[in-house]
Amino acid sequence: MPKYLINSAAALGLAVAFAGAAAEAGPAGKVVVMESAAATIAPGSTWAWAPFTTSSPDPRVANDIVQERTTRAVEASMASHGLRRSSRADARYLVTYHVAVANKVKVDSTPNSGSVCGFRGCVRGYGSAIDIKQYAEGTLVIDIIERDTGRLVWRAASKKKVTEKDITQAKINAVVADMTKTLPKA
Repeated sequence: MPKYLINSAAALGLAVAFAGAAAEAGPAGKVVVMESAAATIAPGSTWAWAPFTTSSPDPRVANDIVQERTTRAVEASMASHGLRRSSRADARYLVTYHVAVANKVKVDSTPNSGSVCGFRGCVRGYGSAIDIKQYAEGTLVIDIIERDTGRLVWRAASKKKVTEKDITQAKINAVVADMTKTLPKA
């Protein structure tokens, strides 16, 4: 069983840079797909897992359960598109994924429409109400690389708010299916 790449600063930095252009929709949240103009994925092609390394210490994603569920979801999605898994030596493409979770804070400020009165009179609209919400934002990046050239030919990146309810096999399957819907079908 391969080791899994949990965090890649370059991949996640790129995902952050272009994920803002996508709209929030579907189970995968914001999804951006990039495809190479120089190479296309042929239906019925073979693929294998790229060599993986683990680099994230975050226990929310750096654990065997999340890794196994994500691996299963990617494998099922590839099969549903008619892409056949093979040995690395025989594969046309190598597949990898990167997962990360970041703590985020959203601050909303609403102007106060009331009045504050003192010995010199009243002032309307003084101050504001502050609402602070903490949440976790998950990022999943799936890459398909041409084995012979090492060229990235397809990438999908998903960003969305996540909770512990989002790590079920069914939810991860739905996210990966949403992310890979642009892959060709055999």
